[in-house]
Amino acid sequence: TDNRFRSQVLASVGLDDDDDDSYDKCDDIEEAESQRLDDRNKSGFKRKIKKSGEDIASENIELLEEEEDDNDGECNSLDQSNNRTSANRCSTLKPICNKLIWIMLTVAAVIYIFYDDELLEESETDEDIVQKQKPYSYHGYVDARIPTDDEAQFGGGLNYEGGAALPSQDDDEVANEVINEFGHHHEPTGVVEVDILWEQLEGYAEISDPLDDHDLPVFWHIPKCGGTTLQDMMSHCFGMIEANEVGRIDVKDELEIVTLDNGNRYVNVDMSNPDGIEHAKDLGFGASGLANVAVTSWFHDTASLFDDDINKGRCFALLRHPIRRAVSMFYYLKDATWENTYSEVYKAMDIEEYSTSQYSEDNWMVRFLTNQMSGNVYDRHLDLAKEVLESKCLVGIMEDFSASIKRFDRYFGWSQIDFGGPVSMTDRGTCVARVIQHPDNAHPHPKVDEDGEVWNLLLQKNRFDLALYEHAR
Repeated sequence: TDNRFRSQVLASVGLDDDDDDSYDKCDDIEEAESQRLDDRNKSGFKRKIKKSGEDIASENIELLEEEEDDNDGECNSLDQSNNRTSANRCSTLKPICNKLIWIMLTVAAVIYIFYDDELLEESETDEDIVQKQKPYSYHGYVDARIPTDDEAQFGGGLNYEGGAALPSQDDDEVANEVINEFGHHHEPTGVVEVDILWEQLEGYAEISDPLDDHDLPVFWHIPKCGGTTLQDMMSHCFGMIEANEVGRIDVKDELEIVTLDNGNRYVNVDMSNPDGIEHAKDLGFGASGLANVAVTSWFHDTASLFDDDINKGRCFALLRHPIRRAVSMFYYLKDATWENTYSEVYKAMDIEEYSTSQYSEDNWMVRFLTNQMSGNVYDRHLDLAKEVLESKCLVGIMEDFSASIKRFDRYFGWSQIDFGGPVSMTDRGTCVARVIQHPDNAHPHPKVDEDGEVWNLLLQKNRFDLALYEHAR
C-alpha cells in the first residue's frame, strides 16, 4: 500500500518510481518541506516570544502605573498631612504675628509723636531749612487766622530755628540781613493814599517782629464783639492797668493811674474818641509805660501815640460775623442811653427800617482799617484792609472766644506776669471762668433769619466786611 501510494505520488509529479534520480529529488523535496516547516516553526516561536515580550511589557507598564497611583496616593496623603500641619502652625502663629504687628504699629506711633523734629533737619534740603528760619509773618494772611497749633506759632514768642529768639539789631551782620530779608515792611507803592496810610501806621509794630518790652498791647475794640468782656478780664482777673474810656472821669494835664473801688486801675486818658487820643498824645502817653494795655476803636488815631522807634503799639482784635454784629448793634442802641452813640431815632425804628436806613452798619471794619470814614468803599479798600490786618493785628474770633483768649495770652505772655491787680495769680482761672459765664454788656435780642430780607439787605451793605471776616477765619 505504501509503495502504491508512493508510485502514485511520484507519477503525479512526473517521476518514475524506479528512477534513482527520482528518489533523490523526493528526498530533496522532503528536506525542503522539512526546512520550510522548521522555518515556519521558528518564525512562530519568534512571534510567540515577541508577543510574550509585549505582554510582559504591558504587564510591567500596568504595574508601574499601579505603583505610580500608589505613590500619588501616598504623596497626596503626605500633602494633606503637611497642609494640616501648616494650618496648625498658622493657627498657632497668627496671634503671635498679630501681636507683633500691633507692637510695631504702637512703636511707630510713639516715635512719630515724640520724635524730635530737629533730628530730621539733616535729611532736609537747604531750601527747606531756609523756609523754617523765616519768622512767622501775617504777610499773605496765612497766619492771621486761628491756626491749628497756636503753641507752634506763638508759644514763648515768635521763634527762630531751634526755638531761639529772633536776632536783635545788636547781633552781627548776618542776623541783621535775615531780619531785613524776612521782616514785613512796606515799601512805597507810588499810590499817595496807600503810602500815607502806611506812614500813619508806623506806630504799630509788625506782628512778625519780635516782641519787645517797650511795646504796648493795643486792643482794637470792634463794637459788639465781646470787647467789654475781654476788658473786664484783663483789668480785673489779670490786674492790668488799662487805658480806655474809663479814664475820662479824671482827665488832667498830667498822667496818673486811677484806682477804682473794685481794685481795677486805669490811666486818666480817654481813648474812646480822637480828641481824647490827641490829648493823651500831648501828655506823652505812648512812651510813659504807665499802662499794660490800651483799648480803643480808633485804629489810625491811636497809632499816632507811638512816634518813636523804641515804643510801639501791638494791635490785637476780636472779630465777629458782620451781619450778626450789625443786628446786635441795632438792638443794643435801642436801649443804650448811656452810650455816646445813642439816638432817639433807634428807639422808634424796627430792624427792617434799620436795614434800609442811613444808620445801619456799612463795612465798619474796612472803613476803620483804611481810614475811609466817608464815601464809598471799593475792592481796593478791602485788599488794603486785609494787608493792614494781617501785618499789624493779632486776630481772634468772638465765636471762638476761649481759644482766642488763649491765643492772646500765649502771644503776650500775660499768664506769666504778675500785674499786681485785685485778683491773685492763683485765682485768675476762676475769675476768667466767672467773667465768661456772666459776660458784661451782653444784650439779648431777637434773631434774624439768614434767608430773610433783613439779612440780605445788611449783607449787601456789609459785603466787604464779610469778605474780610471770612478771610480772617
